[in-house]
Amino acid sequence: MNIKEYTDFIRISGAQIDFDATFFSGQCFRWRKMDDFYIGIVDEKIIFIKPQDEYTFDIYNCSPDEFKKSLYWYFDLDKDYDQILDRLSKHDIILREAVEKYRGMRLLNQEPFECMISFIISQNNNIKRIQLLIERLCQTFGKKITYKGYVAWSFPAEDSLFNASIDDFKQLGLGYRAEYIKDAVEKIKNGTVNLNELVDLDVQEARQVLKSIKGIGDKVADCILLYSLQKYNIFPIDRWVRRVLKEFYRLETKEQIKNFIESFGDLAGYAQLFLFHYIRNNYKN
Repeated sequence: MNIKEYTDFIRISGAQIDFDATFFSGQCFRWRKMDDFYIGIVDEKIIFIKPQDEYTFDIYNCSPDEFKKSLYWYFDLDKDYDQILDRLSKHDIILREAVEKYRGMRLLNQEPFECMISFIISQNNNIKRIQLLIERLCQTFGKKITYKGYVAWSFPAEDSLFNASIDDFKQLGLGYRAEYIKDAVEKIKNGTVNLNELVDLDVQEARQVLKSIKGIGDKVADCILLYSLQKYNIFPIDRWVRRVLKEFYRLETKEQIKNFIESFGDLAGYAQLFLFHYIRNNYKN
């Protein structure tokens, strides 16, 4: 991978990223597409990304050092995706088709606190409303940031949300999720839950810690573990996913589903991301 610095942006070459698939696969909620640009907020900075071709993109408001320190990890560029996708392709024909269609999709490594709050908000919600509620939360409790006339808000810090009440959250339209967010922030603040320590726990232990937070069940816990805590053997399952496993793989029992997930080993999270983004976008029913 090569990084070239220009007057107001850097050019990254040698990294294949399908930004449409990556940003709009349901794993994150703060990226937008405007014309030929993608705009997102990462590490309290507004980031503009402009793809040039399949393997080259320009990134604005980010120095080479910042890219190597933060976004290199964020975009999972330390992984050998050719090897990962080769293994997935050999698993079954559906996954092979998914890999062929979305080969440039990346599994993002997100900031754990933001990821946790975002997936609490995601419960029983559609993407547009999730984005709306997160944006309201950021505009109310985050810091205003600007870049080239574009205005945005950072994701709120723990202290900012800790000082808010359940009613403050409900006024944003968060409904019953307001209590979940308040409980999550309080447990983070008082040390009952330490997100950074979960990286070193096994999956079962880490999942149970997250589920000690009001409103977090298996699916939300697994999304947090997969998308921000490097538990790549996780395969988040909700009702829709379970239905797809039944219809496409004829899997119904817990034992069948468990064996299917374990067949991917440490690539279960990648399999889930590719498989269900592909099915959601190519099989409408």
